[in-house]
Amino acid sequence: MADQSEETMEEEEMARQSQESEQRSMAVVGNIQPSPESRDLVRAENVQMLQAHNPASQSLSLHRIEGSGNLAVANPSHCTFNIVQLKPGTTAEDILPALQKLTASSKQKRTLDSAVKPTGSEQEYTPTNIQKVDDSPQAAASGASRQPKTSDDVSLQGAHPTKDPAQVAAESCRVAIRTHYRNTGSYVELIPREEDDTKHIKEIFTELTLEKSGEKLESYKDMFDESTPDGDSIKQVILKGEPGRGKSTLIDKMAYDWACDEALQQFELVFVLKMNAVEQSTELIVSIFEQLLAEDTKIDPVALDYYIRDNEEKVLILLDGFDELMTPMHDLKETSFGSILKILNRKKGRECSVVITTRTSHYDKLVTKSLIRKPFTQVIVEGFDQKDIEKYVRKFYSEAYDKAESLILKITSSNVLSDLAKSPMLLLLLCILWRDNSTLPETMSRIYSEALEYIFHRKTDMSPDETPKVLNELGKIALRGLLAPKQQLAFPEDDFEPSVLESALKAGILTRQKVLKGIESHNSIQFLHKTFQEFFAGKYLQSLLETDTVEFKKNLKQMINSGGNDYGLRFCAGDNMACTNGILQTLSESDQFKREQQGGDKYSRLMRLGLDCYFEGQSKDLPLVEFIESVLTDKVVIYDWNRDSLNSLTNFLRNVHTHTVENKHTDYLDKVQSIRIRCCDFGGCMSDVAHGLSLMVNLSSLILERCTLTDSSEEYVTSGASLFQFGSAATCFKKMKNIQQLSISKSKLTGKAMTHIIPVLCDLPNLVKLNLEGNTDLGGSVALWVDHFNKMKNLQKLDLGLCNLTGEDMTHIVLALCDLRNLVELHLSSNEALGGSAALWVDHFKKMKNLKIIGFSFCKLTGKDMTHIAPAMCHLPNLVELNLGGNNTLGAAVLWAHHLKKMKDLQKLVLNYCKLTDKDLKYTARALCDLPNLVELNIGRNEGLSGSAALWANLFKRMKNLKKLDLSYCKLTGKDMTHIAPALCHLPNLVELNLWKNNEFGGSAASWAHHFKKMNNLQKLVLTFCKLTGEDMTHIAHALCDLPNLVELNLGGNHTLSDAASWAHHFKKMKKLKKLLLGDCLLSYKDMIHFAPALCDLPNLVELNLARNLFDGSAALWAHHFKKMKNLTKLDLRYCLFTDEDNTHIDLALCDLPNLVTKR
Repeated sequence: MADQSEETMEEEEMARQSQESEQRSMAVVGNIQPSPESRDLVRAENVQMLQAHNPASQSLSLHRIEGSGNLAVANPSHCTFNIVQLKPGTTAEDILPALQKLTASSKQKRTLDSAVKPTGSEQEYTPTNIQKVDDSPQAAASGASRQPKTSDDVSLQGAHPTKDPAQVAAESCRVAIRTHYRNTGSYVELIPREEDDTKHIKEIFTELTLEKSGEKLESYKDMFDESTPDGDSIKQVILKGEPGRGKSTLIDKMAYDWACDEALQQFELVFVLKMNAVEQSTELIVSIFEQLLAEDTKIDPVALDYYIRDNEEKVLILLDGFDELMTPMHDLKETSFGSILKILNRKKGRECSVVITTRTSHYDKLVTKSLIRKPFTQVIVEGFDQKDIEKYVRKFYSEAYDKAESLILKITSSNVLSDLAKSPMLLLLLCILWRDNSTLPETMSRIYSEALEYIFHRKTDMSPDETPKVLNELGKIALRGLLAPKQQLAFPEDDFEPSVLESALKAGILTRQKVLKGIESHNSIQFLHKTFQEFFAGKYLQSLLETDTVEFKKNLKQMINSGGNDYGLRFCAGDNMACTNGILQTLSESDQFKREQQGGDKYSRLMRLGLDCYFEGQSKDLPLVEFIESVLTDKVVIYDWNRDSLNSLTNFLRNVHTHTVENKHTDYLDKVQSIRIRCCDFGGCMSDVAHGLSLMVNLSSLILERCTLTDSSEEYVTSGASLFQFGSAATCFKKMKNIQQLSISKSKLTGKAMTHIIPVLCDLPNLVKLNLEGNTDLGGSVALWVDHFNKMKNLQKLDLGLCNLTGEDMTHIVLALCDLRNLVELHLSSNEALGGSAALWVDHFKKMKNLKIIGFSFCKLTGKDMTHIAPAMCHLPNLVELNLGGNNTLGAAVLWAHHLKKMKDLQKLVLNYCKLTDKDLKYTARALCDLPNLVELNIGRNEGLSGSAALWANLFKRMKNLKKLDLSYCKLTGKDMTHIAPALCHLPNLVELNLWKNNEFGGSAASWAHHFKKMNNLQKLVLTFCKLTGEDMTHIAHALCDLPNLVELNLGGNHTLSDAASWAHHFKKMKKLKKLLLGDCLLSYKDMIHFAPALCDLPNLVELNLARNLFDGSAALWAHHFKKMKNLTKLDLRYCLFTDEDNTHIDLALCDLPNLVTKR
């Protein structure tokens, strides 16, 4: 066949020759030379020379042997033998002239690549000993003639009489390359083509995030542990990743670790070869000598090549940058492959271990039939996570701690910088930019401009004249993709002008991936990251302002209305106030922006976008007045803003303030009275935000909820930068003289942070409410900061719930609060460590004479704790509310409940989730009977009360002022209700009764529902999830229809509530009913036929919940009744399995309801 491999042809030729072996003769011609100056190598062109000088030499087989000693030669230090196997009938004399010319040519030219380049049948090289060539037919068939065997009786003794020269070459090579990896090869070039600007790899290398089959690897060493299902080791690894993710540095680190005996010691030789110096035909041994060894090395390449081929399992080849292979990908031909690519396709070196790196764009060109095929291990190089980023920066600035911490602070203060820093290449750029004067470009636009310049400079030699063309062409395509109906992030190759595509791929701005669609495939082109596509699009859009204003406005409006193009608009605004004003004008005129101003979007996306664009513009001029007034209202709500938007806000506030001071303009900041910031990550920008807020002189309420105030990493929190942030922010709080309410809840405040914040709050004369709830790291640190509380003389309300406070902490807190005469409300809920410690601190409460509300819920208080707490509470003459809920070890009420009768002003008592028993409630209720002001009692979720109402229900009769009673989830039975319901009839002021989830009421209402008729003041009744039946509803509805004040009825979750025909008509009489909840009751269309007409007669009904019922396909029968519910404002019909026809009928009925604002 025409494409028959060279190896097959060689084997056939050898087989043919072996059949004629008895006719052959052997001629050995010694060509003795001194070493090393005149060492001769057999070269491919020498074979051609022999053939040219003598036609009889057309089938020569040559072997090279080196050695000395047993032959009588003038200079025994080194000699080379050319062994020539001749055709039958040819004598040595016939080829002597050619051999003489071969020797002369060898002395003139010594070239490594020709030493190993095969021609015709492949040459074989043997170690020191002279080899006997077995020419038998059996040997030829098995290939043994190509594997010479040592002959003990004719061995030549060389310079190393007991060592194989191949082993000598390997050992010498090992020493040389290990020295290279530890020295020159261990330095990383920081700035492309700036060879003097380097760092040692140990000083800068940081572990990368490596992922295999969706799982993270602990170390690169794990890549070599893979095996096939049959248990065979997988020898090939592909490291795939986007440009700049650290692939090359990882390869260098692997070689360095091997050279320092820290890893990969299973390999004798590790070769790092850069593919940008390799062509498809390059031989492995040639590349090793060219890239890794000194020019004057004494290592014999032939012997080293022999060692590699004879010890493949001891060799690791690290090929860096397949995408940079010198041979263009479209020119790759398997017949032209040298040994490097043949090792990849396993035609050679099958036992060698190989790691090859490639960009994602070239992965499909590497994994092909002609190169790498399965099995191989694929590892994705993801770059850095947040911890890696911090570790890398600290390594880079190992001798400049402050520089490192301030750069980390800068990076964490920006989502954009944090995202860029995931790429080791771009993080290196940030470190370099920070190096001189500890600053970075102010805006995202400037940072990306610097990044692009760095990327192009790193991999290309593009001239300044070419760059604008590339940027412009990429910008057109990028913008078109962003404006596509389904945003286009991948493009066919044909969209790009070839030279632009080549330059962008080479630089790494674009990546190429192979995409399969059915049985066909094509190349897909993508930008390095979506933000780079947005950068090119934004800069191109910016250029349109000068060249085509109409097109600029058209594209601008389309980008805003389509959404998802925020970065593109920010890049467009970059350093261009004309573009910025155009964006702000278009934003202000959009319908979506107007809806935001009316509270239609809690995320305020367009307002954030406007602030970000104004920041990118970097103008000191004020933006449009309409935009300023839309941002600075009396109540500002900021929800889930990232650090970049918070930075943009502070820039905006500073500029507005500066213009007010310098030009005496209207102070727009004076209008703001309340700011609520929720779920925002401040990172390193807390002090800047606090400074911006301090400019609002009329600010009276500041609420920070679930905000991350600094970077949350352990290293940062304990660093000086973290404390500086809090100290600086605290100083800004000091300026907010009109603050009355400050809340910093669930925001990861630490004790050290509190040492900065609390002292400053003492200087706020109007502060009356302070909420620190949910800062779980405050526990155990109270002694450091709590003493400052006694200076907050006007403080009225303090919340320290869920702060992990201990008994010792409470001792300090109570002592500090004793002297606050205005403190009326104290919340300490969910501090579970307080359980069992009340004896240490509760006596100090006696001094808080003005305290009205105390919360001890979910503190794991015990009955013994209550024997201390209850008597202390009796000394508080103004106590009106006591919350002890969630203390499920409270029990033993017999020991403490009697103290409750002394709390004469108590109005509300919460004892839910306390695992109260029937006896506990009996003692408690008996004490409560003597409280004339008790209006609210919550004893819900005490399941131990089930079946015991006969013991305690009658005591409720004496609580004449009780207005709200919660008996939810107590597992009460129908029999319990026969005692409870009649007792409650004696409570003339009862307005709210909660019986939620007492799911043993089902089927029993006939015995107790009639008592509801006497509860004339009842306004709200909750009977959800009580397993009520249709028959139960007949009795309940009949009783309730006579209650003149009932405004809310909740019957949801009763899955057996059907048969509305028997009870729906009673609803007609509930004229005051405003809210009716019947969700999740499994009502059917038959029920709605009866129920819907009844609701038409309720003139005050404003909210109706019918969600999760089975109304599918029936709306035509009942939906028209909705037309008469003129006051309905909220209707919930979710999950009712409606058809399109149902929705049509419902929408038609609802369109005439003038007050309906919410339909779900």
